[in-house]
Amino acid sequence: MLSTMLQNFPSRGLPLSIESTTVSKSNSRLSSAQRPKRQRQLSGQGSVRKLVLVPANATLPPPVSEQYFNTTWDALNAALVSIFQDAPITTSCELLYRGVEHLCRADKSRALWDNLKLRMKNHIINVFLEREMLSAVEVIAAGGGITSKTNNMADIVERVWTRWSTQLGLIRNIFFFMDRSYLLTAPGEKSIWDTGLELFRKCIVENAVIGPHLMASLIIYFARNRSHETVQVPLICNVVRMISTLGVYTSTFHPQFIAATSEHYGALANLHVESLAVPDYLKLVLECLAFENEQATSFGLDRATRNEAVAVVKNQLVRNEVQTIVDRGFDDLLNVDDIPSLSEMYDLFEQVDQEKILIAAWSEYIRREGLKLVMEPSKDAIMVSSLLSFKAKLDNIMENAFKHNDSFDNAMRESFDLFINKRQNVPAEMIAKYIDDILRVGNKEMEDDEMKMRMDRVLVLFRFIQGKDVFEAFYKKDLAKRLLLNKSASDDAERSMLSRLKTECGTGFTQKLEGMFKDIELSKDFMTSFKTSKYVTNKNDGGIDLYVNALSQAFWPSYPDVPLVLPPHMAEALENFKSFYLTKQSGRRLTWRHSLGHCVVKADLPKGKKELSMSLFQTVVLLLFNDVSDGKSLTYEEVKAATSLDDRELVRTLQSLACGKIRVLSKDPKGKDVSPGDRFRVNLKFEEKAYRLRINQIQLKETPEENKDTHDQVKRDRQYEIQACVIRIMKSRKTIRHVELIQQTIEQTKNRGTLDLGDIKKNIEKLIEKEYMERQGGDTYVYLA
Repeated sequence: MLSTMLQNFPSRGLPLSIESTTVSKSNSRLSSAQRPKRQRQLSGQGSVRKLVLVPANATLPPPVSEQYFNTTWDALNAALVSIFQDAPITTSCELLYRGVEHLCRADKSRALWDNLKLRMKNHIINVFLEREMLSAVEVIAAGGGITSKTNNMADIVERVWTRWSTQLGLIRNIFFFMDRSYLLTAPGEKSIWDTGLELFRKCIVENAVIGPHLMASLIIYFARNRSHETVQVPLICNVVRMISTLGVYTSTFHPQFIAATSEHYGALANLHVESLAVPDYLKLVLECLAFENEQATSFGLDRATRNEAVAVVKNQLVRNEVQTIVDRGFDDLLNVDDIPSLSEMYDLFEQVDQEKILIAAWSEYIRREGLKLVMEPSKDAIMVSSLLSFKAKLDNIMENAFKHNDSFDNAMRESFDLFINKRQNVPAEMIAKYIDDILRVGNKEMEDDEMKMRMDRVLVLFRFIQGKDVFEAFYKKDLAKRLLLNKSASDDAERSMLSRLKTECGTGFTQKLEGMFKDIELSKDFMTSFKTSKYVTNKNDGGIDLYVNALSQAFWPSYPDVPLVLPPHMAEALENFKSFYLTKQSGRRLTWRHSLGHCVVKADLPKGKKELSMSLFQTVVLLLFNDVSDGKSLTYEEVKAATSLDDRELVRTLQSLACGKIRVLSKDPKGKDVSPGDRFRVNLKFEEKAYRLRINQIQLKETPEENKDTHDQVKRDRQYEIQACVIRIMKSRKTIRHVELIQQTIEQTKNRGTLDLGDIKKNIEKLIEKEYMERQGGDTYVYLA
């Protein structure tokens, strides 16, 4: 019947499917005034209006009868029934398409569209909703909640959705002419596909019963996947695509997915943050982050959902637990140098913007561990080496774990500055002694590059100390011993260290140290002239090869004047040099400092000849035994009378000769201590194999008295520095208040050391007594000089 009616349907007089602006040739010859009004409007005269022209021989299609419409619709409906039943369509699709086209051209599009919409809606409700989802809906409506039937709601909806998508595609193909003509231009109408999606969304996905359980079922699948259970990946992907296509992804699924993710990882954090070791917990966090990224990719979640899910993992597992993580394991990771775990912690804390907590813990760790190294007097000998190892460890962590973060670096510097100056003066003294040890052994035990590296490392500690005047005092004292006793392993190393100190502290800091080197060089020139002078060539020197260092008192540390009776030939050699020196430097005065003298003595002992490197005190004592027969002895009192050494120096000297590792003398009675009643003789059983022996190590060792004297000298120098600083300030300001004077004095002397407030006030009073300044109005000072 449909075929017969389509054949009888008129095929002429159809309206054009496109707009035309072509005019007839005869009209084109008319003048502008003679043209019809509509054509003048087309050519731009008058208001512009849209003109649609049809050929002159075209006629409008005659209206179709009601019977034709019904017959055509019955054929189309039969095709819809076949589509909805997933059965083959018995009528030719071409004829169905032409039937839709003819109805649309006959202005029956509205009625045809209303019928199609109603048919699709009824099918979704009557077939999909009530028939295929009936059992699950009944359980849900009865209050059964999530059960074995409703738990697979995603499976049911996905199956129905797949069928509906296929069916909707076939429907669109049949009604394609209406979809691309009438629905494309009709106001307020959507395409067949969009209408089908909307009907499915409203009737199924947004159903008050099915919708929530569909989302709950989908969330359960993701929960199972997080528990590493087997899930149907294609099913979940199809459901995700479906809700995205239907436009409910962002409004419905996304919030529920994020809420479930947050709940899951919140519970996971509560379960593991206290039970797992921190490295294992950090690995768990990284695994969860990787899992969420992979899950989002595998199941087709959009970028916003993936990013927010990853952010939820970071917040729940890291941000909300930062303090617990730090308290439970940060110090342990630092103690064992667990660089991988520290790097993971740093990266995670940085991602949640919680570096401040890590920086605070980092700073506190450095201060606490640093104080352990600095505040224990029994560990002073290894303080600097321990600090260097500690600093190297922290630098390694900074480089490989904390990516040279400036905030961490600044925290480390501030912490070092705090703890290293907690014990005033001692770290500065220990650093000076550590450098002395480097430069005394120097190239004999290490390569040049290693020695330079150690110098650079110790200078890092030097920058932190505030008591640089203490460092200068001890460094100068140790440098003097190295230069005068020939204990410096490398002149180049000494000058290299001096250059580094000059770069760090300026020329004022190293001026006296440079003067010491100049004195040594000048002494070499003096001795070259002295060796060729008449004071040597015309004198009997008794076999002495004399070398004298002529030092300027302003550059060198002060040394006590120790009385000593020299053997006659030694005293004569010194007098010869003095006479020579005064001929070159008139107006100068020479003062001998025997405590720094040293000698190389050739000894003919019973077991063989030896060459002994000794201090001048040791040499003078040992030479006394040249006049004593073998086996005979000298008493302590006899040695003291012959040398005029005081008890302190004499005891130290005899201990080094008779009680040390190399015992040239023997003592009676035996023991490590020397008493006034002891007797001493040449050790006839001396059996050292080496030819050259060094016995003057006692000169290099610092005595408690020397240490105290150095500290006292630093205190005295500080008083002078305070007074000089106050005078400079007063001279520039003329008038200044008390608080400002104190502040500026501290500021200008901070590089030299930490001043005591009481010392500043005492020195201000001294300057007032000396009439350099006076007090006005209680808290103001006026410069007088």
